[in-house]
Amino acid sequence: MMRRVALSILALAVLFGGASAEAPPPIAPGVPVSVTLQPVAIYDKDGKLAGSPEAPTSTIQTPFVRSGTGDPIIFSGITTTAKQFAIAKPADATSYRFVNPCNVDVRIRKVSSLSESVTLTTGTRFLARSSETLGTSQPTFVSIIATAAPTGECAPELQYGRGG
Repeated sequence: MMRRVALSILALAVLFGGASAEAPPPIAPGVPVSVTLQPVAIYDKDGKLAGSPEAPTSTIQTPFVRSGTGDPIIFSGITTTAKQFAIAKPADATSYRFVNPCNVDVRIRKVSSLSESVTLTTGTRFLARSSETLGTSQPTFVSIIATAAPTGECAPELQYGRGG
């Protein structure tokens, strides 16, 4: 009989023991707390609520559509010595896709003349064998440099377009 009572008490303790556990803290330990930053609501162009901390927005990207003739600008012969190129941006272009097929990272920078050049610490770095789509400005000249000596042909491509 005593054994049954003891087992019953043990079973109740196991069953309801989790219910009396301490509640987790509202903010994880070590997370900074700020009284100056407050949640911000995000509104769309029509003034309707588009997102808030409680209901975040989802990102909708438009596909990349090529501008101009559709052919890319190919920058051949890229090495660890900066090389400058004259380029023309189509009037309807709002973005560009940069494809780096090289086995090394490269840097590209808009420059004001063919005598100005990018360095290993300026411009935008594009990782080896990668592509990225970015917004564009009105470049007339660009300068490109490889961050290390390529072991083969290094000819990044720039394609103007919209979206992406």
